[in-house]
This record gives sequence, C-alpha cells and structure tokens, in this order.
Amino acid sequence: MIRYNYHTHTTFSDGKNTPEEMIEKAIELGFEKLGISDHAVTAFHRDWSIREEKLTDYVATLQRLKKEYADRIQLFVGLEQDALALPLPEGLDYYIGSVHWLEKGGRYIEIDHTQQILRDAIRDCYNGDTDALAEDYFDLVASYADDPKVGFIGHFDLLTKFDEINPPLFLPTDRYRAAWKKAADRLIDAGKIFEINTGAISRGKRTTPYPSEEILQYWGERGAKVIICSDCHSAEGMNCAFDRAEALAKKHGITLVDLF
Repeated sequence: MIRYNYHTHTTFSDGKNTPEEMIEKAIELGFEKLGISDHAVTAFHRDWSIREEKLTDYVATLQRLKKEYADRIQLFVGLEQDALALPLPEGLDYYIGSVHWLEKGGRYIEIDHTQQILRDAIRDCYNGDTDALAEDYFDLVASYADDPKVGFIGHFDLLTKFDEINPPLFLPTDRYRAAWKKAADRLIDAGKIFEINTGAISRGKRTTPYPSEEILQYWGERGAKVIICSDCHSAEGMNCAFDRAEALAKKHGITLVDLF
C-alpha cells in the first residue's frame, strides 16, 4: 500500500486546496510522507505557475508547516519544474522534471491543455509530422538526465493525455517508440526515478495512468526506478487510482521505490 505522494499542487499555483488542506487529507488517508510540488516560476503563460513574487512565501509557508506537522506526517518541500521554466531556486527538498511546453520557431506549444492545440502545432510547426513533435518532446524530457537537481520525471508520456477520450494522435510507430526508448534509456542510465502518474484519471481525461503499458513493460525490463504519484490538484485526488497503479507496476515487473 502506497503511503506517500510527492506530486501535489496547491493554491500557490493551479491547485484547488491550500497546503494545510492537502496535508490534512494526506493524514486522513494514512499517508506517512507528503511532498508539495507546485509549478515552478515561468516567464510565459503564468496562469498555472507560482508567481515569482510568491515563491519566497511558498517556501517559508511549507517550511513552517513541515515543523508544525512533524509529529503527524513527514512533509517535503518541492517544485515541479518545466523544461522551459526559469532556473530553480536552491535549498528545496526535491524537484520534479516535467515537460508541459515545447518551443518551435518562436511559438510555445502547450502539451496538455487540449488535443486541438497539438494537432494545430503539428500542422503549423511540423508540416504534419506527428512523430517529429514527439521526438522534440522526448528529447526535452531526456534533457533532465543532465540536471542533478531533478529527483524524478513527471508524467513521462504526457503528450498522450487526450488519446484515450479522442481519436489517438500519437500512434506506436517505429519513430515514436524509438523516441521514448531513447529518452527512457538516457534517464535510466542517469539514475533518474520515473513516476506512474494517475493525475489524468482524477481529471476525467484517462482511465489508465501515465505512462502506457508498453513503456511500463520496458521500465520493468530495464529495472527502472519507479514511484507512484497522483499529480493531484485537489485534496480529493490525493490517492486517486493508486490501487490500479500498484497493480500495473506488479504486472510489468516493476519494483517500486521511495524518494526519501
């Protein structure tokens, strides 16, 4: 039974609940460890990330809460860093490496807002070549192999978010497989941890976690280090589909680890 969650969001970025409410929910569920990991500061499209002027308050608030709740739960202070975000501050407990955006020809492409955004970008920026966008995406994910601050990789194949409720956009072509395998190999060799991420389930976009079962099978074969997180943006999603995620890990021979 999973008793931790290191990928969570609060009202400091795009979450619905305060840090205190998230902590109380984790305690209610019997969690032993909780990481708060709001979105790091970005220089563009700041609606979903921490405002730069709020970052000091974010860290101070969580450090205070860490002490206040120390006898009830272990609290860790983190940030989810986008590959195109501003440089990370020092001194936090951990950092998640994620890709929510691509930049192509001066255009910022949001990966996980709507499938239509992706379709338009493939048409306008990639001459209709879906695999070319996937290659750029996974190259950016793989770049976290060189970042010693990043503790684990968020939602490895996020670009498939809408492929269950819509006609799938990213098909398992030879090029697509080669792109994610290249990224996975580089990250595994660098000792990075991956997550099985259930966030899209709680938001009604998928019935299965990230990543695909094909990728999970590959992680199992390669002995990748894997954790389970819910990427929750509300207290109600704190342990969303953890049972399904654990079953998938077992099915594909994955031995789960802990971040701390």
